[in-house]
Amino acid sequence: MSSRRARVDTSPAALQRLSGSELEALYADFHRRVFAFYEGIDDLPEARREAAQVRARNQAEPLIEQARAVHSERVRRLRLRARRWWIATVAVAVIGSALIVWVGLR
Repeated sequence: MSSRRARVDTSPAALQRLSGSELEALYADFHRRVFAFYEGIDDLPEARREAAQVRARNQAEPLIEQARAVHSERVRRLRLRARRWWIATVAVAVIGSALIVWVGLR
């Protein structure tokens, strides 16, 4: 695959339209593509290694920025899910406590 792929729309609105599995697949793809730039650098002679790392970093930077946007959406969704679970936990605790008190007073 070419490193010159078209830029993926990582706007918040576009990312929110993706399903969870599509979002995870996109993040994994960015992860794989970023690390592909660094493959083989450790095998180069030391004299060429630093220049290769700079080149890889420059090539990977646009993908890293896109991956950060995708990661932010993943975090937003996880926080929303955690908040929902917290609300559900509190509701169950309050209702359960009320039921226990009600049964105890009967």
